[in-house]
Amino acid sequence: MRTSWSGIHSVLVTPFRKDGSVDVDRYRTFVETNIANGADGVIVAGSTGEFYAMSLAERRILLSAAVEQSAGRVPVLAGVSDLLESNVLAMCEAAEATGCAGILALPPIYAMPSPRETHAFYRRLASATRLPIMLYNSPRRTGVDLLPEHVEALLELPSVVSIKDSSGNIVQVSQLVQRVGGELAVFVGYETMIRPALAVGAVGVVAMAHQLSGRLVRGYFDACREGDGDTIARLEPALFAIYRCFQSGSYYASIKATMNALGLEAGDPRPPLLPATPDQAAKIDGILAEAGVAAAIAGAKG
Repeated sequence: MRTSWSGIHSVLVTPFRKDGSVDVDRYRTFVETNIANGADGVIVAGSTGEFYAMSLAERRILLSAAVEQSAGRVPVLAGVSDLLESNVLAMCEAAEATGCAGILALPPIYAMPSPRETHAFYRRLASATRLPIMLYNSPRRTGVDLLPEHVEALLELPSVVSIKDSSGNIVQVSQLVQRVGGELAVFVGYETMIRPALAVGAVGVVAMAHQLSGRLVRGYFDACREGDGDTIARLEPALFAIYRCFQSGSYYASIKATMNALGLEAGDPRPPLLPATPDQAAKIDGILAEAGVAAAIAGAKG
């Protein structure tokens, strides 16, 4: 099984209403806006989407909404990760039932399994779903690093077609491409790594900033792919400033705070995360203003 997945796959935030319920209508707007701004795919109930704070029923509702809203224009991938393997498998069933194009799956969370145990987990996952699988390497979140040799061993599973590598290590990404790039679509997990990652043979990014930057990330990605140094130099300061905003507090809460600062009404995170403090919000405003992010976003339209 091969995949044509490439480019920018936006991992969407989940908007919550004031009463804490999922705002499905707003979520549909986010799906539509991301597609309009050049997303090549969307990912539902990923880490940025606060999957860990939602019930299985809520996540299934989001899968249905995203598939319906995208209407086949781009692939919709379902984040299926969970503490309980039974819930992971239930999410795989929901992804198939709602018409998703594939799944994104972390190794088992918290347990910190060995490579042998991680491999066995993905074997069970592959046997439980007909959908293609994007592996997800996020050592900081799981305590497990899917090293290139571990990923290469997973090539025995035909449904493993891609990997999102959030190691933040360009040497590791390069080694990964060398080992499996001919078989798997290699994505990085941060837009700040687009330029070096494409240079070593990665094919895409699972993007957090795309949903709040209009066509800026689209323009930046295309410029990096085409070697357009002038456009890279023009857009890169704003992109990196957005990522500095993400580091102003808890990561996923700060993404929403940055969206709110840009007028995108992402709402607040769910507990255990908290909304940005006034000082954090002021820091975000200052970073955006100093880097001229709003102007860069406006200039990237088209």
